[in-house]
Amino acid sequence: MNLRETFRCVPKMLVAGLIIWQVTIPLTCYAQDTNAELRAAAKKADPEICSSLLAKGADINSKDESDRTALMEAAYWGRAEIVKLLLEKGAEFNAKDKEGRTALIDAAGAGHTAIIEQLLAKGAGLNNKTKEGQTALIAAASNGHAAVVKLLADKGSETNAKDNDGRTALILAANWGHTGAVQALIEKGADLNIKDKYGYSALMYAKRENQTAIVDILKNAGAK
Repeated sequence: MNLRETFRCVPKMLVAGLIIWQVTIPLTCYAQDTNAELRAAAKKADPEICSSLLAKGADINSKDESDRTALMEAAYWGRAEIVKLLLEKGAEFNAKDKEGRTALIDAAGAGHTAIIEQLLAKGAGLNNKTKEGQTALIAAASNGHAAVVKLLADKGSETNAKDNDGRTALILAANWGHTGAVQALIEKGADLNIKDKYGYSALMYAKRENQTAIVDILKNAGAK
């Protein structure tokens, strides 16, 4: 007998001149459904269902068509209790989806400080990058999460890391008008005068986007 479960509708027989054959359903069909349910439960913050599905054999690191795992979904949606459960059960915390995003990058971009702390405590990579070159710090700064910027910088994240366009967290925060993130990056020693591959600095972007408060902050900090 092979490693598949066989369910027989009826023995092979003739019905009104038609042959009905045995039907074989692989166990993988059930496993795929269970894995999808786990990812859905992680997203919806249902720890009881997550625990039940794991007990039934759901693959904790299974991925959907975008290579998203249950941990990534929980991290993105801010489900701290689910993140804790999945990490305790051995979820791979540095797994990447098709865009190169990790659970930490997702949590940072969404501003979920408690989840970031959980992931870092397990050893999640601070400076992993997406396919576009974004780190967790860049994701946090781009979305204006100043507290996350401070946390990641304190934990050793590279404040001057660049994405594929040569843009740093400071450049992106300045461009999008995130005053708190700009101030946090300056406090953490970010280079004020780095230019991206188009020759623009944080100050130049702030001027272009009429971010007057940020222009003043950058100038007062010594940007040229």
